[in-house]
Amino acid sequence: MSFGGAFYAITDSQLKRILDRSLDGEAFIKGRTAEAPMERFSGGEAVWYELTKLLGPEDGCGATGTEVIPEGGAYSYANEVARISDQLTMLNKRELQRRYAELETTFRFEEVYAAIVGLLSFYRRSSKAGLAILFNIG
Repeated sequence: MSFGGAFYAITDSQLKRILDRSLDGEAFIKGRTAEAPMERFSGGEAVWYELTKLLGPEDGCGATGTEVIPEGGAYSYANEVARISDQLTMLNKRELQRRYAELETTFRFEEVYAAIVGLLSFYRRSSKAGLAILFNIG
């Protein structure tokens, strides 16, 4: 059963090796390999489901789904991260409130919005550094 979700800033090369299974993705994100993610964002861990719904049109939780890493997740290569970062930047609070009103959730909007603001900062840093992002549900 999934209890949360975290985002990892990694290189395109690391992402490619995770997807072709030449790098153990689960061990990698858990810090059990010589390599490690450049950064981890877990500020939206409790509201990962809400993030996937609210930011789905912009691919905010990944452009492509994967089951390579249990329990699953999604990823975006660096060029996609730049596009997604730009699209997330254009979202305003009013639009997010409109989307939130359509969700069935027990979390208050301000809780979810705080996670979105943190995730946006993470995307900006990753985009600026030319990094890919891996989102893991687990």
